[in-house]
Amino acid sequence: MSENKMNERLKALRKESKITQEQLAQFLDVDQTMITKLENGTRNYTVTMIDKLCSLFGCSEEYLMGESDNYIPLNFAFRSAGIQAEDLESIAAINKIAMNLRYMNELLGDN
Repeated sequence: MSENKMNERLKALRKESKITQEQLAQFLDVDQTMITKLENGTRNYTVTMIDKLCSLFGCSEEYLMGESDNYIPLNFAFRSAGIQAEDLESIAAINKIAMNLRYMNELLGDN
């Protein structure tokens, strides 16, 4: 696992989604400084954080951890700077369903 790659991926995914560090911190139920430390590589991720981040950004653990470059984004249009942690929770839940459906389609050969 390339921690440097993981930190870079988190920052890129967050910025591409136009989510602030504060919004991501609220979603993960951590302090905003923790997001800065994760992105800078001075703190380690928990298993729970990895799971929540993958659900939110619609990516695999392998992609987030830098072990794979396979990533097909599940795009959402964020129209408000006032996105709350609850909104991100809903998006993460929808993404998890979409990723599971994508996986089941791959298993069935319905690409």
